[in-house]
Amino acid sequence: MRALLIVDRLFAQHERAMLQRTAIGLLDEGIETTMVVPDLGTFDTTGVGALIPQVKYKDRGLSFTLKIRAASIIRDLSDDRSDVQWDIVHGFGGNCWSLANEIAKSLDSAMVLELWRAGLIPRASQLYKQVSVECMFTAPDKSIERAVHEINPRLPVQVAPWGSPAPTTPREILQRDRGISIVMQSSGRNREECTAAFEGVLDAIRNQDNIHLFVNLHAAQRSALWSKAKKAGALGQLTLVDQIEEQRDLVLNADYLIYPDTVHEHRSLLFEAMGSAMCVLASTAEQSSCLIDGKTALIVNQPTRAGWSESLRNLLSDQERSRELGHNAWKHIREQRKVSTHIGALIDTYSQLIPLETGTRAVR
Repeated sequence: MRALLIVDRLFAQHERAMLQRTAIGLLDEGIETTMVVPDLGTFDTTGVGALIPQVKYKDRGLSFTLKIRAASIIRDLSDDRSDVQWDIVHGFGGNCWSLANEIAKSLDSAMVLELWRAGLIPRASQLYKQVSVECMFTAPDKSIERAVHEINPRLPVQVAPWGSPAPTTPREILQRDRGISIVMQSSGRNREECTAAFEGVLDAIRNQDNIHLFVNLHAAQRSALWSKAKKAGALGQLTLVDQIEEQRDLVLNADYLIYPDTVHEHRSLLFEAMGSAMCVLASTAEQSSCLIDGKTALIVNQPTRAGWSESLRNLLSDQERSRELGHNAWKHIREQRKVSTHIGALIDTYSQLIPLETGTRAVR
């Protein structure tokens, strides 16, 4: 079986690590894989190395150029090999769905689309009515599957839970010989909830010079967080990190992860942080089935400024509780979010469309 993974710009920038694990994992299971990635100039989109061939494409253009761009990708893929059959076209990121559909039609391939956030469900429903190829959707978490069943029970979706590597023993957070580090990860799209979490954290760590806060630059710009930190006199405790998903060595060595988003976007950074035994404070357990209040994370039930401040203060004053939550998170990821489980679920989805033993297409 051969799979073509098409990635949009946003997904390429935020999910390199997950894409690498997916491509390598499929290859390990005997599925020949090529990745189609946006041409971002000198930016190395995925960093998956020589094992996974890559084809770059122009991801921006008018709608009537879609067929032209698809044809260009197919020419680059063929490489004078007219006998090559692509069985699966798998689209990651909603902005590449139309292109994935056009390529799948041209190649007579089945199509799988990653439904990585609940906001894409109406668009998925509309697209599914129009596609002429065999098509299924994969969801990174059961929460997305539940949302699909509530909105459109007929949409064919299978959970393929994103996995994350976790060490054989949990990392010890809050080590006594170093300061405390907190990472706040947010898209910043909801300014109100992002600001409430940020100001609550600043209140909780005020005048504690041994605590430092790292915040995603994009979220800070969207929600004007720098000016709020300046007004609070907390600039000395704050570092803004550009493309924080690309600075995972920094993030995964921190002690706490503040996760205020409620927009049901799934980011592998959350799973990796939990697998690194970080103590997670989140605003809703509905964001991910991995967030279990009082066990793998602390859920801030009243995500106001005061609610965030009180929750973080309680954990900072009870470090053993913080370590316990981090340890439980590590154990949950290690047992429930194995990378091999994700790969196995993808292969199961592919085989429903193209049965491995026959190589023939399923009938829609």
